[in-house]
Amino acid sequence: MNPQPDDSPRSLTRRHALLGGAAAAGAALTSGLFSSPAAAAPAAPATGPRALVDLTRGTSAFPHVWERAIAGDWAKQALRRDYQDQLFTCHDELGIESLRFHGIFNTSMSTANATYNGGRTRNPSYTQDNYSWFNITQIYDALVDQGMHPFVELSSMPESLQASAPPFRGLLFDFNQMAPKDFAAWGNLVGAFAKHMVDRYGLAEVRKWPFEVWNEPNLFTFYDGDQQSYFNLYRAAAEAIKNVDASLQVGGPATSAGQFSFGPPRTLGTQYYREFMQWATANKVPVDFGTAHGYETDRGIGPEGTASFFRQNRADTPAGLPLYITEVNVSSTNHPKLDTSEAAASFLRTVVETVGVVDALAVWTFSDIYEELTQADNPFHGGFGLQTIHGIKKPLYRLLQILHHTGDRRVPLTLTGAPATVGGIAVAKDDGAVDVLLYNHVLAGPNQAPAETATLTVNVSGVAPGAKARIQRIDEDHTNPYREWLDLGSPEYPTRAQLRALDDASELHERNLDLQGSGGSREATFTITLPAEGVAAVHIARGNH
Repeated sequence: MNPQPDDSPRSLTRRHALLGGAAAAGAALTSGLFSSPAAAAPAAPATGPRALVDLTRGTSAFPHVWERAIAGDWAKQALRRDYQDQLFTCHDELGIESLRFHGIFNTSMSTANATYNGGRTRNPSYTQDNYSWFNITQIYDALVDQGMHPFVELSSMPESLQASAPPFRGLLFDFNQMAPKDFAAWGNLVGAFAKHMVDRYGLAEVRKWPFEVWNEPNLFTFYDGDQQSYFNLYRAAAEAIKNVDASLQVGGPATSAGQFSFGPPRTLGTQYYREFMQWATANKVPVDFGTAHGYETDRGIGPEGTASFFRQNRADTPAGLPLYITEVNVSSTNHPKLDTSEAAASFLRTVVETVGVVDALAVWTFSDIYEELTQADNPFHGGFGLQTIHGIKKPLYRLLQILHHTGDRRVPLTLTGAPATVGGIAVAKDDGAVDVLLYNHVLAGPNQAPAETATLTVNVSGVAPGAKARIQRIDEDHTNPYREWLDLGSPEYPTRAQLRALDDASELHERNLDLQGSGGSREATFTITLPAEGVAAVHIARGNH
């Protein structure tokens, strides 16, 4: 996670103020299927903004890349029962396949601890090759038993291997950002870890696990060494993993899109990513996938949002390699928008604009059980999680629930005359049903006016006679447990009755939607209003033949 947002003023809604404040990317963007706002859209007809969905034309792939992985704070948290309960709910209800988190080698995980008591007492049982995998395997056992697998982040530096003591600790949890004093010793640790995983879980299982080397090395809070030092760190880890078995997957560099406005200057994320790939190719260092991060508020993202950043990453990724976005969200710091429909609208826009560009979109994070800075006790504090500390599902969770039930074939959807904040996607299922998902979201940035309510007429061609439609909404007035919490008086420690009320307010509700049109023409039309920072999902059942 990059803890430095763009500090540009943003217009907040009333409820915000109350809180205080992939290789086919080019084809996907030019095929006519790209339905997010287009600067060159034709002028709106007299009838106003329209969306045209054509079921008679060919479809393209719509992989569920957001289900590939999800992020979840740091390793020690993953030993908690409530953390695991919330994670496995995401697996069961959202189809999440794997979990990525920081710090499997942190001091608190007792992996390679040469000393106790902050270095004052030597551990007599420690030798360089005598590591403890107990805490790590407790977590991985739980994942594998549930049908999930780890998306392994190889971090941080055990104190026994660090070149020098950290000059500061910018984060509450014990992430050690120091480079190793001996890259060979670091490689020994990684190799021993990978071998133990294969011995315990079997090669067939561990082949499914991506091994990602480090986290955001272009931020001084996460890596003290320079870029060449990270290259050395990566090479030692990658070669150690491949020495265990050449079929194991290793990649990086897990760059942050953003930069701090203070501290030593570092290379921007896109440049760092590109130079890493160039270095690896030139030096024949194994890379099986690329990884990067992007938050809408990051310094360095630019006015076109995270999608433009990820398209640049794709362009810099060697042909044939997957691109995994291992952290993404609407804000890189705690912010009220993370508790609201704005997070859902932002993520849907990212999904729509990156079809064919990325191979994973891992939301940071699945839960507000989170200690990177401190563990909040307030149920709504602008935390990153899909769920609050009590397991209340936020709007972004509900969007992922909707997306999970969509099909995997994209149907042409064209917008004409719509505001630049409006976009969407149509997705078909094998049973003939189609889902039309629409958003109304303004990207973060300087001098951005807030989105305004938009009304669209949606025409669907190729529907079967007797087709029926229903709609689900996520906005200020729908699926909004945050507003319910405010209405309850913002209790810091909700009672069980209040938690039940918040659960109820979180639920998705659907209602029937009138379809107008002639069965003979196989066309149907409906009109929909999209509030600012809102999402609407229309499900059209197949009907009769």
